[in-house]
Amino acid sequence: MPNPLRSDARRNRELILAAASELFSESGAVLSIDELARRAGVGHATIFRRFPCKDDLIIAMIEQRLAELAERVEEAAESEDAWQGLAEAMAIIAERQSMDRGLADAAHSRVAGAPNLRAARERILTPIAALLRRAQADGQVRPDLEPEDVFFLIAAAANAQPCRFQIPGLWRRYLGVVLDGMRPEGASTLSPGAPALCEI
Repeated sequence: MPNPLRSDARRNRELILAAASELFSESGAVLSIDELARRAGVGHATIFRRFPCKDDLIIAMIEQRLAELAERVEEAAESEDAWQGLAEAMAIIAERQSMDRGLADAAHSRVAGAPNLRAARERILTPIAALLRRAQADGQVRPDLEPEDVFFLIAAAANAQPCRFQIPGLWRRYLGVVLDGMRPEGASTLSPGAPALCEI
């Protein structure tokens, strides 16, 4: 079992992650260590002691973000109405993705397959899958959707910025279209099949 960090080391780690989180959201996965050190109020050596390479820092940030999302999605999963819970969970994730450039970048980066991130993603997938299956059993969602589909649908809504400028909250419009398309009424056959979890 690893030794717990001393209070000053833990504080420095939190300062670094908080500053990196700001930069990550603003600029994506291209982080400037000089700017990170300035915002965190620590030296370069402190950053490299806590995070020997940039990937370690990015993984720690993504893990933290996914944990925050998981808590909110788990709360949504407690809804008695599965459809309402699913729609809320999808909105939570879409809003974060639309506002957080770094999270979107990281989803397509080489760190996305890190083992500890798989576990963090699974913590979000599990309640989403449970909500989807409950909603399908209640006749609220078309039966041919898989949990993996839900994440592609969220990403489609969250990244709906066809213009050269950002339109705040535009994702809500397209998430509304996505949610309507998930209903069983008027559903047509989907092709090809849903991707496997290892493909997302």
